[in-house]
Amino acid sequence: MIKKIFLLFLLSIISFYQCNVLKIKENSVSLLPPPANVTITDITPTSATVSWTPQIGTGSMVVYKKVGEISSTTRYTTSTSITIDLTQCTTYEVKVQYVQAGGGYSTPITFTTPMWYCIENSTAVITPYLYASNVTLNATDLSSMVSNSTGTKAYSNYRSDPTRKVKLVRGSSNNTISVTKAGPSTQNPTTIGIWIDYNGDRSFDSSSERILYSTNSTDMNPTATFNVPLQAGQGECKVAMRVISNTTPYFTNCGPTNEIQDYEVEFIDASSLATKESLEKNKEISISPNPASDILNISGISEAANFEIYNAVGQKTEEGKVSNHNVSIHHLSKGVYFIQLKDKEKVTRLKFIKK
Repeated sequence: MIKKIFLLFLLSIISFYQCNVLKIKENSVSLLPPPANVTITDITPTSATVSWTPQIGTGSMVVYKKVGEISSTTRYTTSTSITIDLTQCTTYEVKVQYVQAGGGYSTPITFTTPMWYCIENSTAVITPYLYASNVTLNATDLSSMVSNSTGTKAYSNYRSDPTRKVKLVRGSSNNTISVTKAGPSTQNPTTIGIWIDYNGDRSFDSSSERILYSTNSTDMNPTATFNVPLQAGQGECKVAMRVISNTTPYFTNCGPTNEIQDYEVEFIDASSLATKESLEKNKEISISPNPASDILNISGISEAANFEIYNAVGQKTEEGKVSNHNVSIHHLSKGVYFIQLKDKEKVTRLKFIKK
């Protein structure tokens, strides 16, 4: 009887010990936090790279899915980054887990893949013979977009650059686009073409989508005015504006060309513009006199505005702060110039002549 009692006592001690050891192990594993610094980079229409902080002694599980769907895809890796296959114009959710450690998932990250556009053979990292600089789009009721390209490569994809995003109001009119020809071959006849993929069909095949076309011209600063269709950009994916420069007028919007620049375009309904914002954007900014010899008088800006002056070939000649709504230009040589005004978040670019 005593032996049975002792045996039962011994078994209870062993069971208690095993239970507590298991709890300790479980608690020690769960102490490891989820992966940190999860980032999504190199987003293309069909892929993206997921990266996170490494953890010694464990692999990682990357789980991703289309937002709104239940099914997901799981990828295991012993690395700290992985490239996942995706579909264009789709919003995804991604999270990462350390496998052997048994920890939880990282906070989900969402992102959207862009639309695919043809780029032919203009992807080489070369310095083009000529390029489009000071690409300036003045949108009706919205801030301007100014892109000062340096022409270091034949294809520049600015679609992920928020400072170069083009915003347009659906159904708007009198929007303007201008560009400055730059590079070693600017003295040669040059063709500039600019398109916007209004219907989102991933091509620029319609004449109604071409907003500027300066054919084989020696004009250094081509400018055009255009209207935006009321039904522009109705798809789920952001479309693109394409700028092309070439030494001959015979080219297509996919190449072969001398240089291609792509910009993301966002279309906004006029009804969604806040009254306050609309009033602020509609303040007319103007310069006078024009032509001018000594002083440019600038109206429609605050006292905090800054300015930059560019010559006809896109070179910055001066910068500073606007003083009492005036900018001195007496030291400039005679010719055509552009003054770029930045007032808080609003950027405006105007042409003037120094006489």
